Amino acid sequence: MSNPTETSLSLIKNLTFCVFDLETTGGNHKNDKIIEIGLVRVINLEIVEKKTYLIQPEIKIPDFIQKLTAITPDDVKDSPIIEEVIEDIIEFMGDSILVAHNTSFDIPFFNSVLRRLKKPELTNKSLCTNLMTKYLIPNLMNSNLNYMSKIFNIQHNKAHRALDDAIATTHLLLNYLNIFISKDIQKINHLYYPRNRYELDRANFKKGTSLEIILDKMDSIKTPSLVSIKGINGIILYSLPFNNTKADRELISIKIKEMPWETVTIKLIGPLIEILIYFNNLFAKLDLPTRQEIINHLWDQHLPNHQNKEIEPSNEDTGGLSTSQLISELGDFIITHHLVPEQLFIYPIQSLHPKSELVFRFPGHKKKLMQYISSKSSRINANKLKKTHFSPMLRAFLESYLLEAKENKSDVFFFKKKLPLKSPDDFFDELDKFLLQNPNPYNYPKHYI
Repeated sequence: MSNPTETSLSLIKNLTFCVFDLETTGGNHKNDKIIEIGLVRVINLEIVEKKTYLIQPEIKIPDFIQKLTAITPDDVKDSPIIEEVIEDIIEFMGDSILVAHNTSFDIPFFNSVLRRLKKPELTNKSLCTNLMTKYLIPNLMNSNLNYMSKIFNIQHNKAHRALDDAIATTHLLLNYLNIFISKDIQKINHLYYPRNRYELDRANFKKGTSLEIILDKMDSIKTPSLVSIKGINGIILYSLPFNNTKADRELISIKIKEMPWETVTIKLIGPLIEILIYFNNLFAKLDLPTRQEIINHLWDQHLPNHQNKEIEPSNEDTGGLSTSQLISELGDFIITHHLVPEQLFIYPIQSLHPKSELVFRFPGHKKKLMQYISSKSSRINANKLKKTHFSPMLRAFLESYLLEAKENKSDVFFFKKKLPLKSPDDFFDELDKFLLQNPNPYNYPKHYI
């Protein structure tokens, strides 16, 4: 029997791709013209040929396009018109799979040129690396080519120049093809419809997968995650915030051997507080002995110096971390790193629930952040903020973890609502200082490609 990875590798290696990018005088198919096109041919997962054409558009290049692309009328004054190079371009594309970072623009625009020239439109299959980003790395807020090049360390010196954009898109495509191969793609059709199949932040194992394969995957994970074991009809049998320690692996190994499982899922999440927020819903579905076993494990692994048996959680079962004393010690809000570089989470401490979160980029989303804080603060003041329910066992652990994080000034940034509302500059200075002292440690998504 062939190795599944070799099968998926062979499937992808047999495909030919033509990655291309257009620079145009604007976005109007009827009136605007191509001023530059860059093309890259990929065979056997390697770049084998590159071409670029500056094209005389025969119309004025708008000033903002000149600034964006650095292409001036002088640059194209002696260049061929599109009619003179169109056959070379079509021949280069051939019957390859066409790839662009925004196929919804590039392919329709190119087809409009073909129609104007009385030539058949493209019938090639196509892939959009922008859309693939949203499928394969769904937790990214930004998928533009500049940002993707940055997080994958792709050299991209001349943004908005056709060949440089096409080359950067090619390297992005090759990264994504490696995801498909590593996740054992079996059908070419999955390249075009990858939703819920190949997300980079999770691994799914079906019944019959050997324990060795699952443990090998766990060994490769460098990011805190949530492991879930499910039985028939998706019933949750076990779940564990997983930090890839020896004790974590041993516990999960025992459960996989003992339980009548159907699927095992590893979901990369990042900071422990974020894992616990998502874990809360699963925890409530487990029986009492299982919950007690998991909680004991969490204390041993994350807060070994605490005498957890002596800690009495709040008696308020109406909603989470809501005691006035706790809020006084911690603050009204927390901010912590997202799995993705430059992205952060914020929650009101009283409402640690996925529906209460804001994911934002910093410093790019300062205004968005302030609007969120203002809105949630108003709800806090009016006592209208819905509190999140935690079981007493999980709540006790979570309270102690937050108090220790506050004391150590690590993992989580705490603040009272009055700081940003009264002095935004001081608030942003404090947040900057925290981020400098606690940089994002996850190296995601690069590590997982």
